[in-house]
Amino acid sequence: MASPLYPSVLNNPLSSIVVTRDEFNAFHTIDRTLFSRLVFNLNRDVDQSFLAMCFLLFLEQSSYARDIIAYLVSLPNAFVDAVANEIGVCINLLYNVEFASTFFAADNDDNSMIPLLLRITGGKFTLRLINQQRKNFCAGVTKSWTDVCTRAFSDLCETAHRINREKQLALEREKFIEDMKKLRLSLQQEKSNRLSVQQVKIASPPPPRPHPPVEDETEKALREKETMEVKEKEGVLAADDRTVFLTFSKGYPISEAEVRVYFTRRFGEVIEAVEMQEVEANEQPLFAKMVMKLQCASMMDEIVSARFRNKFTIDGKHVWARKYVRKNPYPASSSTHF
Repeated sequence: MASPLYPSVLNNPLSSIVVTRDEFNAFHTIDRTLFSRLVFNLNRDVDQSFLAMCFLLFLEQSSYARDIIAYLVSLPNAFVDAVANEIGVCINLLYNVEFASTFFAADNDDNSMIPLLLRITGGKFTLRLINQQRKNFCAGVTKSWTDVCTRAFSDLCETAHRINREKQLALEREKFIEDMKKLRLSLQQEKSNRLSVQQVKIASPPPPRPHPPVEDETEKALREKETMEVKEKEGVLAADDRTVFLTFSKGYPISEAEVRVYFTRRFGEVIEAVEMQEVEANEQPLFAKMVMKLQCASMMDEIVSARFRNKFTIDGKHVWARKYVRKNPYPASSSTHF
């Protein structure tokens, strides 16, 4: 049976009609409009907004909220932002069983947590419904993810990630310039203090001794930074220093292929190798090492974030990323630990 999300011809493998990317995007214009507002107008997280759209498409398909996306597009940004926050509560409840048990133990109710969604759906959609039909909801969100969102929003995701990278680089440049200004002021102050002391101790100062100008110190810092970048390009940077350590939630298995596809879609061709935890055939890997390509080592900070720990959502499953640190500095005498 054809999906109600788009015409049957799109789902019929025997059809001779080929749907182009432009035609597919045109069919999902309203969905792309709402996703663009979440990411570009409201500056919400790209991955969270992607998952929110999957959730909304499932609500439409399952008749809990017919035409909810078109309805949200017609409303002001403040209302859309508030609804997106309520969807975040629903997604957290759906994929985090521990949060769900704590949530209902605290006697939280729908009127206080999702009042807007409750009103939009006429009371048909509730948080307890998510908890009771968790399996159906997860399957529905995953179907929206694979059938629609991955294709309809891929170009928008790439644009958003590129803009975020450009913003991050701009912030890093501003910080570097500010640090150089502080260094220059510090050197000027030090020189001024030194001259003041010499004037007090020496009535007739000797001929001035050559002192490197402030500009030389700034150039030195720039040369050191350039030297470090050259060393990285020449292969001096060890593999451990460009390795990301990934941890997975127990009960939500993730494959190496899912890791590679997600991070390649998100950051480009940056992966040199992925080493999953070695487990028995019936067990789930709980962690992995992802080695960045040498020329992409500078993107480590973007992946692990300024806090050196970042969270991603791969196919609805949470993944934590941090910089890999070798626990045993002598691998020749013992095995490597994650």
